[in-house]
Amino acid sequence: MKAAYVEMIGGAAGNMIVGALVDAGANAFEIQRALRTIVAEGWTLEMVRVERRGVAATYLDFVVPGEDAHHAHPHAHEHPPQRSLREILAIVDGSGLTAAQKSRVTAIFRRLAQAEADVHGEALEEVHFHEVGQIDAILDVAATCVALDLLGVERLFCSPYPLGRSAISMHHGIYPNPPPATAKLMLGAPTFDAGVDGEMVTTTAAAILATLVAEPGTRPAMRWERIGYGAGRSDFPIPNVTRITIGELSEEAASPAPDDMVVLETNLDDMSPQHFELAQERLLEAGALDVWTSAIGMKKSRPGVLLSAIAPPDRAEACAQTMLRETTTLGVRMSTVRRLTALREIVKVDTPLGEVRVKRARINGGVRESLEYDDVLRIARERGEPIAEVANALERFVRERHAT
Repeated sequence: MKAAYVEMIGGAAGNMIVGALVDAGANAFEIQRALRTIVAEGWTLEMVRVERRGVAATYLDFVVPGEDAHHAHPHAHEHPPQRSLREILAIVDGSGLTAAQKSRVTAIFRRLAQAEADVHGEALEEVHFHEVGQIDAILDVAATCVALDLLGVERLFCSPYPLGRSAISMHHGIYPNPPPATAKLMLGAPTFDAGVDGEMVTTTAAAILATLVAEPGTRPAMRWERIGYGAGRSDFPIPNVTRITIGELSEEAASPAPDDMVVLETNLDDMSPQHFELAQERLLEAGALDVWTSAIGMKKSRPGVLLSAIAPPDRAEACAQTMLRETTTLGVRMSTVRRLTALREIVKVDTPLGEVRVKRARINGGVRESLEYDDVLRIARERGEPIAEVANALERFVRERHAT
C-alpha cells in the first residue's frame, strides 16, 4: 500500500502541500486540467523552483485577481468573497473530478465547516467561509486530492504540528496563534512550539490533514520511493518547507488499527416520518460517519423508531446536539465503542456497459471489490434491463478484470 508522510519542517499551507506533491512527481498539467473543471477561468498557476535556507523546493501558488492579497491588485480583500458550505460543495459536485477526489474534497470542507461552526457558535448551514472560501483555497484543497490520486497515495500520515508565536491578522481582526478554527482542527494531534514568529500551519492545511490523516504525529514504517519539498512564502530561521515522503508501507504499518468511536441513540414514537430525512442529513453534516433507523417496540405497546449514529469522539457532542435540535427527543444515549475498519478506496472502472465506481477494500492482504449501487441502477435504467442482470454482468467483468 502506498502512503505519504507530511513533515511540517517549516509548517504547512495548502499550496505548500500541493507544491511538495508536485515536487515528488505529481503531474502539474494533469492537476491543472482537473482544476479547470471546477473553476474554468479567472486564475493562473504560478510555479517556480526556489531555495529556503539551503533547501531547494517548489513554490506553487494559485493566483486569483481580486481575491489574493499577496499579489498586487487594487481591490484585493476590500470585500472578500463569502461562500457557504452548500455553495462550495455544489461547485465541487459539478466538477469533472473523480468520485474518489470529490469524496476527499467534500470531507475536507465538511470538517472545516464544522470547526468554523463550533468556533462561531453557529449552525453548520449558517457558516460562511472568508479566507478559506476563496477560489485559491478551494483549488488548494482540490489540487491536494488530485495530486494524491495521481501518485496513488492511499493513506496519509503527518508529523506533529509546529506552532508559531505572535498574533495573526485575519478578516475578523487580530487573533491568537493558531487561530480558533485551526486550533479546533488540531484537537487530539501532537503539537510543539517551533520558536518562530508567524503562522506555521494555515487553516486550509489543518483541514486537509485533520480529515485525511488518521494518526497525526505518527511516522509510518515504509520504503521510500519519492521525496518532495513545497516552499512557503515567508522567511523563517528554519527552512520554510513542507516535506512529503512517498513509498510503500510495511506490512505491519499497512494493517488497520482499532480506533474509538461514539454511538448515539434515541428512541422516538412521536415524530413525523417525513422529518427523519432532514434529521439524518444534518447529523451527517455535523460529522456523523453513518446514520440509520430501526423499528422498535416502546412502552404502552407503541411502535417506535430507534435513530442511531456513529461519530468520531470529537464530533459526538455536535451530533448529540443535532439529535436534540432536529428530533422530538429529550435525551440522547452515548457510548464509546472500538472499531476496526478495512482500508478502502473508490475507483472508476470502464466496462462494456459504461463507467462504474467500484469500492475496493483491503483485508488481510487480500482485496474485496463491490459495485457502487447508484451506478448499477443508472445503467439498468438507461438500458431498460433488469438490475439483477446488469449487476451480474458488471460483477463478472470486474471479477475477471481483477483476476487478470
